[in-house]
Amino acid sequence: MRLLVVKFAKLRGALATTAAFRSLRERHPGIAVTFVTAPGAEPALGGCPAVTDVVACDPAEGNWPLLAHLRRQRFDAAIALGSHPLARRLVALSKAGRRVCAGRAPAWWRPFYHQEVFGLPVDPHEAAVDHAVCAQAFGFHAETPGMWFSSAGMEEHGLLVEPGRYAVLHPGCSHPDRLLALDKWSAVARELLAARAVERIVVSAGPADEERLLAEALCGLIGPAAMATGGRLSFAQSARLVKDARLFLGVDSAILQLAAAVGTPVVGVFGPSDYARARPWGTLHRVVRVDTTPFEGEAPADYRARIARAFGRITPLQIARAADELLRISA
Repeated sequence: MRLLVVKFAKLRGALATTAAFRSLRERHPGIAVTFVTAPGAEPALGGCPAVTDVVACDPAEGNWPLLAHLRRQRFDAAIALGSHPLARRLVALSKAGRRVCAGRAPAWWRPFYHQEVFGLPVDPHEAAVDHAVCAQAFGFHAETPGMWFSSAGMEEHGLLVEPGRYAVLHPGCSHPDRLLALDKWSAVARELLAARAVERIVVSAGPADEERLLAEALCGLIGPAAMATGGRLSFAQSARLVKDARLFLGVDSAILQLAAAVGTPVVGVFGPSDYARARPWGTLHRVVRVDTTPFEGEAPADYRARIARAFGRITPLQIARAADELLRISA
């Protein structure tokens, strides 16, 4: 079966879709998925064997050449995940044998769809939502599996660390309000080293200058047992690094989801983010988080200030205890 999936997402959102591909491949071993997404999200599909082609498309640019290309492929089925208008338009006009839309399509596009999937009583996690849409579209029933980033898609990272004897700490995030203070992370790392839970701390960072500087500063606070990746690792190399780690620690980010996808135990710290939609999925984990439920009638500015204060009160002891419990369980 040749399947077209269109979902404009970032790394985390694209990775979440792989749980559905795992179930689909169990039922259709020969499935070949073409995945259309936003630029920058392509590496998330590099470890999913069901995905044979990834097409990056900027929604702000003209997409008629892409549509013409998709129509020539004669897909057996096409699914628009998420609610992006371009995703729905590309699937509606794709000429696929069966066209499915997640959610209610605009009235003028409905005649182009064979099925609309909405109102599903499922877990709000993004992986579970995408899986439920595919299950409804293809008529199967299964629990949502873990996300999929196979060993075949990983690459050697070249760092001198021994598998199972280090922890990966990823303090960075594209949202500044989700960052935890470095002195708290350094206290957690020193506690892990003092307890001999691990021998090394690898501080991971993305290619952005801010993340690299953050990682270097944290290494300085931790001491000689810490080393930084310097933002040099690709997503596939990061997958291998995290896969071989005894533990992953970090805030809400794409790398946290990658750690869950490769099955590494995860300690996640969640502040002003959508925990229900983005929590670690499919792996052993412990979470330290603040309650982001808004009060009735609370002004947006007051809500943001309250969540920021609550996030700032998270202590290294809470994170260290979560890590200790997780290490004992995973051992």
